[in-house]
Amino acid sequence: MAKKNQLELRHGLVLNRFMLHLFGATKFEAFAEHFNDSRNEGLDENNISNFYPILINRLFSNDYLNKDVLLEYDQNIVSHTQYINQKREEPITWKYFQYLGLLFTEIFFDKYYGNKYQLLTDINRFVDRLNDPFDKEIPSNHSGVFPAFKEEDLNKLAFWNATGSGKTLIMHVNILQALHYQEKYNQPAFENILLITSNEGLSSQLVSQLYANCSD
Repeated sequence: MAKKNQLELRHGLVLNRFMLHLFGATKFEAFAEHFNDSRNEGLDENNISNFYPILINRLFSNDYLNKDVLLEYDQNIVSHTQYINQKREEPITWKYFQYLGLLFTEIFFDKYYGNKYQLLTDINRFVDRLNDPFDKEIPSNHSGVFPAFKEEDLNKLAFWNATGSGKTLIMHVNILQALHYQEKYNQPAFENILLITSNEGLSSQLVSQLYANCSD
């Protein structure tokens, strides 16, 4: 039996909750319901995601996001998607949960490569609020204490996706996102990308798809 102060995984995803709070939300399900309609998928006549106007309506006043920044993130996602669609017989059209995952990644990489020490400070301020029993705006949902983030903790970025949710394609865009922000902020680019899977056959399949989608 789990101890009372142990976190369930969904309660321990601090970075995910940090992203949600930028939009004034505390739970992904409540935030995502505004996007969960197949009519919101795809692009408009200006190649802007149909999700973008919904994001603007959900914009919460903070130092991280505004309409222009969100549009830049959206256009990066569109550009990366068009890039990997070049050689695909069936172009990708992102579902709402895929788009939001890519959006959160845009925010993280922009802040990490732009000024990771400021990002670290901002996340730990959020952690302090999670640990404040009197802060009703951001309920902690557990009886323990969230530990503060360290600089090395920001070197890890994990995604929690269901089977069949397009993880491989999202991974391809994630690589392009990282490379984009490394170049934007004059940071060293990856020398190697290590892909680990459960077996050799799956590794070969994923590598072939990666070269097909992400190489000229």
